[in-house]
Amino acid sequence: MTKRASATIVCAILTTSACAQQDDATSSANPFDNFTSTWRNDPVWNDGLAEVAEYDATRDIYGVTREYTARLYTNKEFASPVTFTKADGGQRRSVFKHHLRDDIPTENYTYHYSTMCYVGATDLKSLKIDMGSQEDCGASFKQFVNHNGTVTWRQLSYFPQQGRREGKYRPTANFAYQDALSLVLRGYPFDTPRDVDIQLLPDQTTTRWSPVKPAAAHVTYIGRGMLDLPIGKVDAHHVRVAPAADKTQHDYWLHADGSAPLLHVMVQYRGPGGMTYRIRTVKREAYWRR
Repeated sequence: MTKRASATIVCAILTTSACAQQDDATSSANPFDNFTSTWRNDPVWNDGLAEVAEYDATRDIYGVTREYTARLYTNKEFASPVTFTKADGGQRRSVFKHHLRDDIPTENYTYHYSTMCYVGATDLKSLKIDMGSQEDCGASFKQFVNHNGTVTWRQLSYFPQQGRREGKYRPTANFAYQDALSLVLRGYPFDTPRDVDIQLLPDQTTTRWSPVKPAAAHVTYIGRGMLDLPIGKVDAHHVRVAPAADKTQHDYWLHADGSAPLLHVMVQYRGPGGMTYRIRTVKREAYWRR
């Protein structure tokens, strides 16, 4: 082998290595560093109350689109890095608790879905999901905890051939829970829109096992316009999240007003499985006393 050929091979190896490092850096970049913070730093989150949004919602069950009222509770609190629950002292970090309640009547019985996410208040990091479903046929449960560079997960389903499974993996910096996007996307940079690539853990709100690993997804700003919703006329930003592996898409509309009390609240959602959410009311209240 000549010196020139040897040098060419070494150069190619170094170039490939550099490209690989650049690709790794790109894939692990954290797009949420560029998301806005004014809405999440507003003092209203420290009033001891929760934002309670009610939606006219639909979801397909048994092949039929069901209509019901969904409730989405959002409040700021402290979480423990030891128990991954609300902290009552000791080590703690500021989080948003984002809790969706879907109670869906059918001709057989009512499905009760409870999906709660913890999201970092300072960095919008997807920290935890607790999802539980109860119905007359049984109960299922999922949990994902993103802590110290590792996602630890477990799922328990009452369906045949399922039962319990668990595992762990290392997420990228652009990792997010789909169940948390109705909060996280409130920070999208609407004034300077840009495309964002994320690794998205799919929706966990189901009685069966659901995907446990994230997949590539693309976030695109569609535009701003007026919507006619149950709450009335709403000026909103439209953001689309499209997973790369399939043809599904998730469309979110966030209120254009980023000041209190609206704070870019999600006003409409449309996604697969007949899922829609159209806001009817939003208010602040002590929801734990309901």
